Amino acid sequence: MTEKELRHLKRAELLEILFYLQKENETLKTELKTLKQGSTENVFTPEILEQLKSTIRETIQEINGDKP
Repeated sequence: MTEKELRHLKRAELLEILFYLQKENETLKTELKTLKQGSTENVFTPEILEQLKSTIRETIQEINGDKP
């Protein structure tokens, strides 16, 4: 989306974009934390793999517009 297009959005639309970006950011932070934990242990435990699968599943649902 270009800067010009952003300028023409309504406040509600901008807030909705911010909400989804914040949610995506939180998801990515969680995934990064999980990956860092796995890399320091040098092993992906079943718990870490489940966290990763859950995070990936939620992200795919968000991208597809589904509600978790």
